[in-house]
Amino acid sequence: YEMRYVLNEGRRVLASQPVEVVDAEVTVTAPAEITTGAKFDFSWTGTINGSDFLTIVPMGSEDRQIDNHIRAKDDSEGRLTAPGTPGLYEMRYVLNEGRRVLASQPVEVVGAEVGISGPGTVRAGEAVEVVWSSSINGRDFVTIVPAGADEGTIDTHIRAKDNTEGRLTAPEGTGLYEIRYVLEEGRTTLASAPLEVVAADAPLDDGAGLSVPASAAPGATITVSWADSAVDPETDQRITVAGRDQTDFSWITARKIGAEPQMELTMPDEAGLYEVRFLDLSNQSVMGRSVVEVK
Repeated sequence: YEMRYVLNEGRRVLASQPVEVVDAEVTVTAPAEITTGAKFDFSWTGTINGSDFLTIVPMGSEDRQIDNHIRAKDDSEGRLTAPGTPGLYEMRYVLNEGRRVLASQPVEVVGAEVGISGPGTVRAGEAVEVVWSSSINGRDFVTIVPAGADEGTIDTHIRAKDNTEGRLTAPEGTGLYEIRYVLEEGRTTLASAPLEVVAADAPLDDGAGLSVPASAAPGATITVSWADSAVDPETDQRITVAGRDQTDFSWITARKIGAEPQMELTMPDEAGLYEVRFLDLSNQSVMGRSVVEVK
């Protein structure tokens, strides 16, 4: 090259000096393997210009391609989010001037393994307790969507953060749904579990075979029955009456289950929706529940 002094008038060169432009020595260091959608750390040496790019792109992409990236600035290390699709990629240092790649390192992006579970069946509008095995990225979604919804659909949701459990609210409409763990990067579903939403007053059973009248007068006595096979004399099992919105292991009244597979319960004097529950306190499980309207 030449460094020149050029007249504005006539654009004539009045002076020049030869200049050789040589390749810069730049290196990039990144993990050889990263997980889809996860944040990963990397480093580099030999920053040329603070506006240069550090980017991760599919292996063999043209020099000018810039995907997830940061600017070099005055740093020598940084963090990016891995692509949402497994495959071979390159971590690159790209000059802002001319978009030329000065250094690169191959990176394999592998699929993440996440498990997710929920209650299976829940009443419309109720809380849904969800558990997942691990969080890939704190910005990922845990969401409830209609069964078979398009990939990337996000309805009622929470962010994964650093948690492995959380609470969502069931849709108001009954039907079949899915609880999904969805990567923020690429909106890819990593795990799903089926969820059936039933009517708000539908009975729910997990082996108790609980039978309860649908309604009762204030202060009335009702007969509640259950399956013989649900009884375990070695555990603390109780039939409880609770407010509709009370937590599972709190109640208004509670009676221990005896030898007979039925008992009489007195309902509250105040009108409203209540729940009769078959509880196994020893194992902290709800084996059955049914709504009773006092009116």
